[in-house]
Formats: sequence, C-alpha cells, structure tokens
Amino acid sequence: MMVFYGMQGGPDYGASVDAAQARTDAGAAKRSADTVAARLDRTLLACEAMWTLLRDKLHVTDIELIERMNDLDLTDGQLDGKVRKTPVSCPACGRTIARRFPKCMYCGQAVVHDPFG
Repeated sequence: MMVFYGMQGGPDYGASVDAAQARTDAGAAKRSADTVAARLDRTLLACEAMWTLLRDKLHVTDIELIERMNDLDLTDGQLDGKVRKTPVSCPACGRTIARRFPKCMYCGQAVVHDPFG
C-alpha cells in the first residue's frame, strides 16, 4: 500500500513513479520488438517466395544465389554477412549528401538513390 503525504507524496512515491514508467517503457519496447519480429518474418517469407520463383522459373541454382550474396557482401571489402551503406556523392558537385534528400542540398542536382540504400 502506498502512503501519500500532501502534494509531495510518501517516502516511496518517486520510486513508484519510476517503476510505473519503467513498466510502461518495457511494454512499449516489447510491442515495438514484436512488430519488428513480425515484419522480419514477413520479409523472410517474401524473400523465400521470390527465391523459389527464380529457382523454379529461371533455373537459377542455390550456388549462384550464394555466390551473388557473397559478391554483394564483399562490396564493402568484408565478407561478414552485412551490407554497409556507402556515402552518397552528388554527381554534379561531388559533395556527400544524405540519402533522405532527392536533390543535393548544396547545388540542387537531382540524385537517383540506390533503391536498397
């Protein structure tokens, strides 16, 4: 049972508020993680569906898929199962720009971004 003393609260009031906030934050984090897991599962399912279509319709082999994955993985110089995004340079002025902008913020040149970037 919590004891309150006027507007300041009881001796455990601050700890109770902190614990309640921690529970709220933990619940939000769990919901977010569950959403990410569900999206990942759906993405993996889509990838497997696309792969089986390519394999069955175009006769691409598992070895060819693995070789292409390794080639893409090595574009950053490391075979580590990760794709590292390289900075985007403006084709007109050469300055580094953020991927979120459709135009160079320095010279206004339209920039076509890699769809997987």
